[in-house]
Amino acid sequence: MKNMKLFPKTFIHSLCLIVSMILVVFFLIYSFLPTFYRQYKQKEITAQTKQLAAQLQLLSSEQIADRVSSYALSREYGCTASYEDGEIICSTRAGMSFESIGVGQITENYQIQFNYELVESEETFRTMDGKTVHLSLSVSLQPIEDAVSVLLLVLPVVLILCLIISAIVAYFYSKSITKPIRDIAQATVQMQSLAPDAFCQIKRNDEIGTLSRNVNDMYKKLLTTIFDLEREIETVGKAEQEKLDFLLLASHELKTPVTAVRGMIDGMIYNVGIYKDRDTYLKECQKSLESLTELICSILETSKLDASTAAKTKDNIDVGQLLEEITEPYIIIAQSRNVQMTLSKENAFCAIISEELVKKALSNMLSNAVKYTEAEHSIRIYMKDKSVIVENECKPLSEEELSHIGEPFYHPTSSKQDTGSTGLGLYLTDRILSACELSYTFEPYKNGMRFVLYF
Repeated sequence: MKNMKLFPKTFIHSLCLIVSMILVVFFLIYSFLPTFYRQYKQKEITAQTKQLAAQLQLLSSEQIADRVSSYALSREYGCTASYEDGEIICSTRAGMSFESIGVGQITENYQIQFNYELVESEETFRTMDGKTVHLSLSVSLQPIEDAVSVLLLVLPVVLILCLIISAIVAYFYSKSITKPIRDIAQATVQMQSLAPDAFCQIKRNDEIGTLSRNVNDMYKKLLTTIFDLEREIETVGKAEQEKLDFLLLASHELKTPVTAVRGMIDGMIYNVGIYKDRDTYLKECQKSLESLTELICSILETSKLDASTAAKTKDNIDVGQLLEEITEPYIIIAQSRNVQMTLSKENAFCAIISEELVKKALSNMLSNAVKYTEAEHSIRIYMKDKSVIVENECKPLSEEELSHIGEPFYHPTSSKQDTGSTGLGLYLTDRILSACELSYTFEPYKNGMRFVLYF
């Protein structure tokens, strides 16, 4: 029974329950019907006896016999009326063809004929002429006895019919009860394969409907969680690959200046060719080491940057004030390179941003602008429509160069030696702004390059 499926199990339980109820009903009818019928007839005959006695009190002795006979005939009662001394006025039998016996006529045969159980009631009254009359009414219990006998006789046939009807009722009942559960089971089988279109149909408002709704909600949350995990895994994998690529590029970038410095030092040690002029090439070594130091610092800064975590810390920042703080040191650097840098705080605005990251991104852009702007040219920084715009006059980049501008260690037209660039500025800026979910554009305009950061 434990290993049986839900439908046959429910069918058997329902069938047994219905058949058991029918048997119990039959047993109760068989056991209690005679007793209830006896009590009902006893109350009825008692009330009828009192009613008839009250009517007979208004009649004379001669009228009593006719009245009793007609009453018994209409009711199928057994009636006996007798005087105080035992003289019979009228007597009829209960449950058979009625007969009236005249005054004083009684036979032994009459009493013998009462061979079945009767319910009787007696009443005594006085007639109008002062005679005392004893009235007795009786009714036969033979009909209920016959009914019980017939009930036992038809019991097998009734049980067979009830069994057939019970089986039909149990079948449809079990089917209606188990169908929604089977539908849920089939839907969950599809859900095991993570089919995106799998769901439980909701056609009810009861507990089964609530169960279907809960299963659907749970499956949707499961698919959403799996999708988020897959996206997170993809993001983490992409980040790991970017780190690996960055380390490979960093090792390649570091290898070149280290090899150059080592070659110059070996040449000076062994007095080879032009490296005999040690004073000149020591200065070259120093310059290369300074570039190498800057590159190493940039690499370390990039590896330590956790933009996604820092981007979660946001405040309402005055962007105009922030720009003023960032621009101040770069104005001095620009002046030393004979470059004019101007900042306009007109159209200043506030934005909810990560101050640390945005400050670093803008600082990288200003550093690049100063490096790539030639002397006697200018850099303009201003705000418009909740955006920060940095324009520097220089040779515009080509489309090919712009397609690689966000890659680490990429150097456009100007060489690293000319600008001192490490090739990580725009790479860092792109990573930072992506983490902050801020969009930007970097494109040529008529006099040079324009960087626009949108808030």
